Amino acid sequence: MRLVAKSNVPRIRRRSIVGQLVLTLLGVQILFLASFTALDVPIATKRNLTNFMQRQLVYVINAVPLKYKSKVESFVPIVKKPLKDVRSTTYVPIAAVAIFLGYVLGPFIGPASCAIFIALGLLGPFVGIHAFAGGGGLAYYLEPGFGYLLALIGAAWISGKVTEGRRTSASQLFAVVSGLTVTHLTGLVYLLGSCLVSYLIDGSRASLAWQPWVFELARNMTWYPLPYDAIGALALVGLAFPFRWLASILVAPDLVPKPPQGAGRPARAVRYQPEVIEEFV
Repeated sequence: MRLVAKSNVPRIRRRSIVGQLVLTLLGVQILFLASFTALDVPIATKRNLTNFMQRQLVYVINAVPLKYKSKVESFVPIVKKPLKDVRSTTYVPIAAVAIFLGYVLGPFIGPASCAIFIALGLLGPFVGIHAFAGGGGLAYYLEPGFGYLLALIGAAWISGKVTEGRRTSASQLFAVVSGLTVTHLTGLVYLLGSCLVSYLIDGSRASLAWQPWVFELARNMTWYPLPYDAIGALALVGLAFPFRWLASILVAPDLVPKPPQGAGRPARAVRYQPEVIEEFV
């Protein structure tokens, strides 16, 4: 016969206001660093990536001693072909970082960090703070790519909401997919909408001709970075569990596991009442 003890005392989970504030500011700092991180990467097309890999193989084989070089080349015949140019693009990992923050900090602190970061980008130049690598200021909303920055809030929220209270491979994958969908869909809608608003304001039918620069921006901001956003977000979410655990301890230190009392005694199942959440400084 198994005895189950029922506690009439509700479980109290206290949240630290200071801890939440520290995590929010830390998230802003991480976004700030990501905004100024520019990586030169090859454009993710099959032919271009093949040319890129060929060049890397040639660099590696050139470092092999001469007596082994001919043997290595016989196993990798592609290095004997003429080298072709590799097209590259600049990648900024801010979308992947926003998904990472939503996963680690949750659906409240993560989006709050993104919102503060955007506010700093718009208002910061007045006090000498430049959060956006491309400038900033109140007029920055006129930039066609501003929608991708606004989408960071939604990406962080949905990635945190999907993985809130659970950490499975399926939820992590869905968090990355949904976060990137929100980011690039919002960015494209804002980009195309800016062209339409330009037509309505200017009254020129030429604005509806979908100028090449519109598609060029859509290609540069969505098509080129999307594969690297997916790889970066998957890698960050996969490595983020220790940071998520530390963040949960900082927000709610009362939930730090305590060593079991009475070692050697048989464990009893205890049924608790619903949690009572309190805020404290």
